[in-house]
Amino acid sequence: MIIEGETVSVRRNLGAYTQPLSYIGLPVLAAPVNRPGLLPIGVQVVAPPGREDRLLAVAARLEAQGVVAAHAPRDFQ
Repeated sequence: MIIEGETVSVRRNLGAYTQPLSYIGLPVLAAPVNRPGLLPIGVQVVAPPGREDRLLAVAARLEAQGVVAAHAPRDFQ
């Protein structure tokens, strides 16, 4: 991806926020906040070890309430 004109690694920059938690055994999920037309921000949800069910339930509720949603980039709309 390009940030301020400089090409940076997507994996290294986005994974830096979720990998440490998943490495120690905590299920973690990152989702984009529903802000069409604005700069993207995200929410990160962390659950107790082995409770992916809770993590996915929270994510489903956030999506159902319209809090999180993925939109096509402006260049592709």
